[in-house]
Amino acid sequence: MLGLCGTATAMNTCAGIETAPDDTQKHAMSMAMDLSVAFEYASETIEDSVVHVMTEDENRRGFRQQTGLGSGVIADARGYILTNAHVVEAGKFINVRLSDGREMPAELIGTFAETDVAVIKIDADGLVPAEFGDSEGLRVGQWVLAVGSPFGFQQSVTAGIVSAKGRGSVNMSPGEEGNAPQRFQEFIQTDAAINPGNSGGPLVDLNGRVIGINTAILSRSGGNNGLGFAIPIDIAGAVMSRIIENGRVDRGWLGVEMAELEPTDAYDLKIDGGVVLNRVIPGGPADQAGLMKDDVVVSLGGRATENLVRMGNAIMLARPGVPTEVEYLRNGKKMHGKATLQDRDEQRAIAYGGAYIESLGFSVVPDERVVTSRGRVVDRIAGFQVLEVSPNSSADQAGLESRDFLYEIDGRSFEDAGQLKTFFTDVDYQDGVRLKLIRGNMRGYIDLTNKESD
Repeated sequence: MLGLCGTATAMNTCAGIETAPDDTQKHAMSMAMDLSVAFEYASETIEDSVVHVMTEDENRRGFRQQTGLGSGVIADARGYILTNAHVVEAGKFINVRLSDGREMPAELIGTFAETDVAVIKIDADGLVPAEFGDSEGLRVGQWVLAVGSPFGFQQSVTAGIVSAKGRGSVNMSPGEEGNAPQRFQEFIQTDAAINPGNSGGPLVDLNGRVIGINTAILSRSGGNNGLGFAIPIDIAGAVMSRIIENGRVDRGWLGVEMAELEPTDAYDLKIDGGVVLNRVIPGGPADQAGLMKDDVVVSLGGRATENLVRMGNAIMLARPGVPTEVEYLRNGKKMHGKATLQDRDEQRAIAYGGAYIESLGFSVVPDERVVTSRGRVVDRIAGFQVLEVSPNSSADQAGLESRDFLYEIDGRSFEDAGQLKTFFTDVDYQDGVRLKLIRGNMRGYIDLTNKESD
């Protein structure tokens, strides 16, 4: 029996001489087999929970055309599926194919573009929800599997390791995953192969537990180059819960201006990192909690805040109105406090003299539109600029957009945002409320109803 020297087989061969494998080889083969079994177990555990997501639009003739492909993971036996916002926003109609081949339409429950998370829902029996793991407890070097439908190939599994944690915004690929917003992004970086179509699928540990939602690749070609990114499941899961509970994501406001701690200062303080408070707004949540300028926040809500990205997400994840634990350093001494964060949308509007109309899901600030003709001012129109519109809110469903300029509401004008908010609180929505607006250089109107009053 002839063979190649050094080839690991059941029996080593060299120049036709058979020898028994030594203990080192046996151990290596045993370890490899154990890892293979672990991969198989994780793949089988998550398989029935992974879905293929397809989006479609109608052309002018009424025919549907496919506009996007992605993945998702069943998060609840009631039919809730977690995926990426940029996956479902690719088309008007959403369809889901389960691992057993069943295909059905899905309802969009809500999205939160800032973290690129979306929740859709299907009506089906026999669903197998995935188990969520602990993304905060992940360690660099830990084995993970990426599962999804790259290039439309369903139930594909790739293996790799966690190559970094807490990554901030990155330049995405020019393809499908390149559309992911980056405002609140914090990524798990992995070398498990992630390709177009993997978006929205799970990143799992060797127990088959979801520890991230695949969302992006860093690539010049649009294909996998060994740099994939996933949203930590503690972020994606919290966003999903709020979308299901409230239809929107309430974001917290701490009332501070902050900067990242210099690495040399972190070394001197013997900490991994932190966020320095450059200003504490009087009367704000941080001020009421006893925090002061130059304090170094190292944890908020049990989440380490070693950089600005982590701090921003910790603030976003903290529920407004609920006391949140804050750990910080003052003059090198560790201290603890509790801050009750306020609603960011409301506070942002108030800061600019505006108002947040919570029941409708949009905020406005007083503004004035100047009308010119041949370079001369011919009119000034008082009104309100829309600051922000909450996804899936009544305002969003009516078609209102941020930066719209409202100058007439039901034939009336208002002097300040407080009067406008009172009007929307007391008005009868049975026949709708007509909002006259300017969008860009065009005038139009929107008929607004309050779905909460139906």
